[in-house]
Amino acid sequence: MSYAPNATPVVPPRRGLSTGAVIGIVAGGLTLVLAAAIVIGVVVSGHDTIRLKATGVSMEPTIRAGQTVTAEQITAGKYQPERGDIVVFNAPASWRATDANPAIVKRVIGLPGDRVSCCDSTGRWLVDGQPLSEPYVTTPGTDPPFDILVPDDRLWVMGDNRLASNDSRRMFLVGNDIGMATIPISAVTALVQP
Repeated sequence: MSYAPNATPVVPPRRGLSTGAVIGIVAGGLTLVLAAAIVIGVVVSGHDTIRLKATGVSMEPTIRAGQTVTAEQITAGKYQPERGDIVVFNAPASWRATDANPAIVKRVIGLPGDRVSCCDSTGRWLVDGQPLSEPYVTTPGTDPPFDILVPDDRLWVMGDNRLASNDSRRMFLVGNDIGMATIPISAVTALVQP
C-alpha cells in the first residue's frame, strides 16, 4: 500500500477590506449613531425637559394630533398648579383606553377648593361662580349640569377639544365619584411649554 504525502493546507493570503467596504461600514455605523441621536433628541431635549408627540385629538386646537411639544419635568412634590396649565400626568387605568402609556396631557381647570360647575347659558364652565375665559376651546361641551368641589391636593383637568376628551368631566359623569374624576397633584410629571 502506498500513502500519499501529507498535504499542507494552503491558507490564502490575508487580504484587507477594500476601501469602499471600509467606507460603507463606517458610513452605515455613523448612520445608525445619527439615527439613534435623533430619536433620543426627540424624546429628551435636556435633563429638565422632554419632548412629547400627541397621539390623540383631545387637546386640539392647542396641541394637534401628531404635533411634538416640549414639557418641563417636575420634581415630585414641587408642582405649584395654576389654572390654565397644560400638564402631563400619570393617569389611573380607568382614564386610559389601553394599558400602553399612562402619560396623558390635559389643561388644569379647577384647583384644590375650587367649585367647578357646568355650565352657564352660553356653555361656559364656571369656577367659583365666575365663567372661565377659554379662547382655546372652539366647541364648548354640551354636558349635563353639575356642581362639584375639587378636593384638597387634587386637580380638575379637561381637554381643549371638549367633544373628544376623556377627562375629569367625563369621569365624573361616568362614575359620579369626585375622587375618580380628579387627579392628585402628585401625579403631575411635567408642564407643557406654551
